[in-house]
This record gives sequence, C-alpha cells and structure tokens, in this order.
Amino acid sequence: MPRTIEGYIWTPAGATEGLETTSAIKSTGSVKDSYDVIVIGSGFTGLVAARDISQHSKASVLLLEARDRIGGRTWTARVDNEDMEMGGTWVHWNQPHVYAELHRYGLHSQLKTSAGTLAPENQYYKAADAELREVSLLAVGEMSERIAARMFQIDGYDSRTLMPYPHDPLRESAPWKQYDDLSIRQRLDQLDDIPQGDRDMLESLMNSFGSAPGSNTGFVEALRWYALGGHTMAGLWELAGVFKLGGGGMTFLALAILGDFEGDVLLNTPVAAISQDTRGAIVTTQSRRRMKANCIVSTIPLNCLSDIQFTPPLSPLRRRAIHEGHINMGVKIHFKLSSIQRGWFASCSSTPSAPFCFAFSDHNGTRPGGADSTWCIGFGYGGQLTDKKDSAHIISSFKENLNPKADVLLYATHDWANDPYAKGAWSCWGPGSMSRYLAELQKSEGRVVFASADWADGWRGFVDGALERGKVATRDALAIVSLESRARL
Repeated sequence: MPRTIEGYIWTPAGATEGLETTSAIKSTGSVKDSYDVIVIGSGFTGLVAARDISQHSKASVLLLEARDRIGGRTWTARVDNEDMEMGGTWVHWNQPHVYAELHRYGLHSQLKTSAGTLAPENQYYKAADAELREVSLLAVGEMSERIAARMFQIDGYDSRTLMPYPHDPLRESAPWKQYDDLSIRQRLDQLDDIPQGDRDMLESLMNSFGSAPGSNTGFVEALRWYALGGHTMAGLWELAGVFKLGGGGMTFLALAILGDFEGDVLLNTPVAAISQDTRGAIVTTQSRRRMKANCIVSTIPLNCLSDIQFTPPLSPLRRRAIHEGHINMGVKIHFKLSSIQRGWFASCSSTPSAPFCFAFSDHNGTRPGGADSTWCIGFGYGGQLTDKKDSAHIISSFKENLNPKADVLLYATHDWANDPYAKGAWSCWGPGSMSRYLAELQKSEGRVVFASADWADGWRGFVDGALERGKVATRDALAIVSLESRARL
C-alpha cells in the first residue's frame, strides 16, 4: 500500500512517522503551464469542484495539491490492519451533500457506527478539579435537552426562530446576529437559576464542537450545531458523531470522486502566490513555477490563507477574517487498548490539568478471528497535548482523565495544529465571527473563487460542508469561464 509522510504511530517498541494510505496517489504524467481552471487543494471541496467543472464544461482543469496525498483534512490510514480516519469521519443521511455523494457511488450501504456514540453502556464526566466519575446516561441526556432548550430561548426567541434556516443562515431577518458576540459560557452564565454543576457539564459536552472551552466558542456556533441537529441535543449527536464509512473509509469516497475527474493532478506542489488582472490569473508555486488560468478555485483553509501572497491584495474584511482565523487547534488520537471494553463516552471540563476534551470507544477491531481489543478516540483541547511524541504524557493523561483501566498498546494521530496545510482541525468559530465574516469569506474576488468547509453555510467543518462549498464553487467558476469564453468571441 502507498505511504504518506503524514501521520504518526506510537507503540512500546518504537514510533513511526508516515502511514500507509490509498490517498497517496501519483501526479499526472505531464502538466501544462496553462489551464482554464486551476483548483488549489484536493480535499473534498477541491475534489468535487474539479470533478464537476470538468464534467459540466469543456474547460481544461488542473487539480493542484501541496501534500503527497489527496483528501485534505480527511484521510484514511491503515493502522495495525485497521482503517483509521485521521481527520473527518462522521456522516449522516440528513447531511444532504455528503449523502448524495455516498449514494452516487453506492457507498451508503457501507455505513457503520461508533459504539461509544451510538449506544454507550457507560458515561463518565470529570468536572474541574474533580475526579472522573460515572454519570447516568438518562440523567445527562435529560439535563442536556432541558438546559439546551433554555440556552437557546432568549428575548422571546427560541432556537427555531433564532435560526429557522440553518443551511441558509444569512437569510434575513436572521435574528441570531444580535447575539453573535456572546460565547457559550456567557450565555450559560446568564441562566443563573440552573445549578452550576449542570451548566458546567453541558458546557463540557459543547466544548466538543471545537475542542475549545465555552469561553472561546461562539454562542451562535452552538446554536448552528443545535439547529442542524433538528433542535435537539440527541439529534445533534446523531448527525455529528455516530455513522461513518466502512469499506475503505472516507478515502474510498475521495478516490471515487477523483475517478470521475477529467483533468490533470499535480501533488507535492505548495502554492506561494496568486495574482490576477484583466488578462487572467497566475499561480506561483513555492518552487517558483508559474501556471496560468482564467479562473482559480482556492480551497486553501482559512488558517493558511495568510501564507499566500495575493496580488491585488484581498479585501480588508477578508484579511481581518484571515487574521482572526478559526479557533479549533484540537488533537485527535486513536488508541488501541489491550482488553475489550463495553461502549463508553467520557468528557472533561476545560482545565490545565485535563488536556482531553472528550473520548469514546469506537469499535472492538475487525480481525477475522474476532475482537481482541478496543479502539477508542480521544480529542484534546487546543493548546494541550502539543507533542505527539510525548507518549508518557498522552497515555497518562488519557488514563487519569478518561479511562483509568486503559492499557494502551498503540496510538495513532495526525498533528493538525502544526500541519502547515491545515493549521488546525475542523472549523469552529469564536464569538462575533459568523455575522462579521461569513458572507465575505464566501465571495469571489475577481477571478479567484474561495471555497472551503471553513465557511460553509450548513455543516461547517464537516465533509458535508466541504462538498457544499465545492458545488457552489463549481457554479461560480463556470460563470467566470463562460464570461471569458464569450469575451473571446
């Protein structure tokens, strides 16, 4: 199987940099210096845009990628004979764009579940400066629904009137805008008739939206998740974290989309600059190669756009959004445990002594001889667990804060926060960001179309949001190419 330079595995016998993955493909044999459209980035936004532009026009298209693999922040690695999703993972039939793609390629029948989010037998919670304790699944579920409903009732609004169209959030009158400067914690603090312990527990669960404390995460960001989940916490959890793709994982879907692309692919080619004028656009790579196009589709993540030199400069408001970025610097780590454990879920309040945000059991292995271990997934708070090689700290923190009975045989991770082509995990926005920046980030500037899950209308930060933006980018890019063609007549 091919291997990427990305990803990391630790075992007691030693560590490995770079993992096996079918996402590590080869570039096209020959690449030209001029195309009608250049799509920068082969994550799901770029893949679907490149495919659809090539299929719905006669435009020549180049898919340009900085990494040695496709998939962006979503890729499937082979770890100890198991498929591991190193980034984006969970999908659902109520996520319209991704489920349409799964159906298109006949992959919807390959869905499977994560044990600790589907139906955990045990749930645990670690409050600030307290010991990990078991909590009642039913009690936590009831408490979460009750307080969340109160949280999103404000000044006579409820969640449905605050954000009635979560896939079209900017549709006026958009009353949520007047509360966008609130954080999750600020809104919970306003509910002072509710016990502090209950508010803290709900906040710890909502911290999972961006691996960040509620003081850093926007109230409207939580509202958006809640509305997308059908205005219930149970619906939110089901759509966001239960169902995933088997049979080769998300990379299998990425390769299926790529297989329908009619154009050239160039990997291992980071971009340094994008310039444009009335005659066209030019992409300059870090190796100083220049490639011309009539239209550029940039799927570069929000937190990486500051690394690109744009001529002319981007709009002042977009530059401000890029400067602020999104807040999710979290860590995702797969753990293999020596014993089989029943399904469980655990969360921690954000404190310096609790680097993990949440974790859960995923599955008990897929070996032909039967289950022999439990695989689980832990998510660390941003700014914590920053050294993937510090196995002693990672394992001791996991056991102390989430799973005292764990005997860790290995762990695997991708360091998204320090990845130069991601600079963070999935998108999560702080207070004030959505009302200020969403519309601006979605705009094209001249010949450059900007598209990323980081500023999706609906499932922002998810594969569904990536596909949403890729489809919009296709429409916008085809309009630019069509205008250019008519101008030549």
